[in-house]
Amino acid sequence: MEHQTLSQRLDLLIAGLLEQKRRELNAGRKKVRVVVTGDNFSTLPATLLSLAALDRAGYQLLVTFSHSASVSGLKAAYINEVDSICAGALYSEQEPVAGEDDYSSMFLPALSTNSLSKIALGIRDNLASSWVFHALSRRTKVIATLNPECVSCEKNGFTLPLLSRLSEYVTTLEQYGIVIAGKKASSSHHRHIGKAGKSVSLQKHLITLSDIRTLSRTENLHIESHSLITPAAQDEIRRQNITVIQGS
Repeated sequence: MEHQTLSQRLDLLIAGLLEQKRRELNAGRKKVRVVVTGDNFSTLPATLLSLAALDRAGYQLLVTFSHSASVSGLKAAYINEVDSICAGALYSEQEPVAGEDDYSSMFLPALSTNSLSKIALGIRDNLASSWVFHALSRRTKVIATLNPECVSCEKNGFTLPLLSRLSEYVTTLEQYGIVIAGKKASSSHHRHIGKAGKSVSLQKHLITLSDIRTLSRTENLHIESHSLITPAAQDEIRRQNITVIQGS
């Protein structure tokens, strides 16, 4: 037998054994579809920790990469690392198929600003938004974390109109039923209730609809002199008949 023929047969045998081992490991496991977006390599360590935790908890990972993640080299970086920490990860670039029922939940680590915007606007022209709306149509739980650009958007030099729009997009995703994990609302959102429970202070640069909806039976809202209020939040303030006191 020629050396080349023998090598090819050995490769096929090894590939078959690895695939059999992978099937045995994944037998009976609940599947989590992971959709990786963007091109930010700084998010890789935190995401790998999350994926490793899912793997240890007994979930099989079905990993899909957006176009930007693929062309930027982020996909290659993920695969090299994921294969070393997750025994049963599988990869697929396919579009969702109607009626497909092969995953129990979806995870969007460090969701890119582009995909965040498209999902909020209902645009389904990329893999991320297509898979999200597929999951939502099946009432499948979707969990997302925000990318550093959105978590610290004020530090990234975003203009106030863009900052406002991104905040509204995050609120829209939550209204869809998507869970936004790790949102740094507590660090910039401080409530101080007076003795009568009627006065609240919000120490934020941008007051959004979701902020106002957390207030209950409030008469006076104290905000900083440079704070902005989104149009939707202003409508809710009027609906609740709240008096806004700015700069005090």
